[in-house]
Amino acid sequence: MKKILSVLLIALLATSMVFAGGNKEKAAAADDGKVTLNIYWWGNQIRNDVTQKAIDLYMSEHPDIVIKAEFADWSGYWDRLSATAAGGNMPDIVQMDYSYLNQYQQNGLLADLNPFFEDGTIDTTNIPESIIASGSIDGHCYALSLGSNAPMMVYDPAVVEEAGVTIPDQLTIEELYEIGNTIYEKTGVSTYYDGGINMMQIVARTYGSHLFDELAAGDDTAMLKHWNYVKWFADAPSAISPDLLSEKNPDIVETKPIADGTTWNDFSFSNQFIAIVNAAGRPLVITMYPTTEDATNQPMYLKPSQFFSIAETSKHKKEAAEFIDWFTNSVEANEILMGERGIPVNTEVAAAIKPLVDENTQAIFDYIDAVGAIATPIDAPDPAGKGEIEAIGKTTAEELRYGYLTVEEATEDYVSRSNSILSV
Repeated sequence: MKKILSVLLIALLATSMVFAGGNKEKAAAADDGKVTLNIYWWGNQIRNDVTQKAIDLYMSEHPDIVIKAEFADWSGYWDRLSATAAGGNMPDIVQMDYSYLNQYQQNGLLADLNPFFEDGTIDTTNIPESIIASGSIDGHCYALSLGSNAPMMVYDPAVVEEAGVTIPDQLTIEELYEIGNTIYEKTGVSTYYDGGINMMQIVARTYGSHLFDELAAGDDTAMLKHWNYVKWFADAPSAISPDLLSEKNPDIVETKPIADGTTWNDFSFSNQFIAIVNAAGRPLVITMYPTTEDATNQPMYLKPSQFFSIAETSKHKKEAAEFIDWFTNSVEANEILMGERGIPVNTEVAAAIKPLVDENTQAIFDYIDAVGAIATPIDAPDPAGKGEIEAIGKTTAEELRYGYLTVEEATEDYVSRSNSILSV
């Protein structure tokens, strides 16, 4: 894994010397004795605007601190961050994702936050221990979550009411199948079943296992069960057809089949709820990912929407930690941010801003509360190769839906190829 990241860092360094040089220049303390912090995140224009507004407020309250902010889109962000890491010029504070945490920590690029928790620089009094654990590796925290997120199913309440059915807080997959049949019979609206990696992980978690552990061991238990479910739904008259599913593309919010009413349900994460509602242009309801009728373990979990980490190379770790403390624990800051990165991890802050948000955002707050009451610990951070494994899964699901593969063939091929990737 270290070799993979090292090669990537070296390859990207040559394309990013301007950015790296800029960071080196910014890293120096200002001539007037002020401390300069560099902060870097990915996101859309709304995130950029509210984050900059919060930064401006912090600087007005801390005149000895100058914060230089940079941002990029998702793909550009990781290219540039890798390049600055290779040159030893990472920004003081970086937005970190769960899927990259292991790689950056194992290469010694992230500072241990535990000392700042222990001396009170970052106050964790109102932050659940599970949140701290989500950014921890081997008992040391390298990333503090900026917001909580959870897998979700969304559905159209108007279609459900027309069909005369009731959706419980958490369906079983078997109930989803039966309810989907009824809705199709009554309304003609199709059902969508998630054949991707999120459902694979949920299926493994229903019996206390972890998907990537199984794939690394060549164990086909979860995958055989998963592909049987995918085939079961694909063969149902109530299911959206493979052609329509390919045309609609549920991976893109604007083209999800629920957006135009082709399906009555969809699957995503809670931080996408507002975007999906806006794409649909009508009220939708948020509920939990389905479990299985034979589950022995609750599969729902809370996921960090993203983190803040401090670069190990930062010369101003204490000041960086003080900013993260304020960003996380200040009601004033979060009245600006308004949950844009997810539900605030500080429970008192979340309670304070909930009355200020709109109805759809309040629904997310309530949902995260409900999931938090039953959630089991999240899987370990994703291994290197997760993206390639996920892409193979999408192709396998499509071939299975079209009937090009049997369940057994899909299982054998997917486990074998995933195992090979994880064994590198």
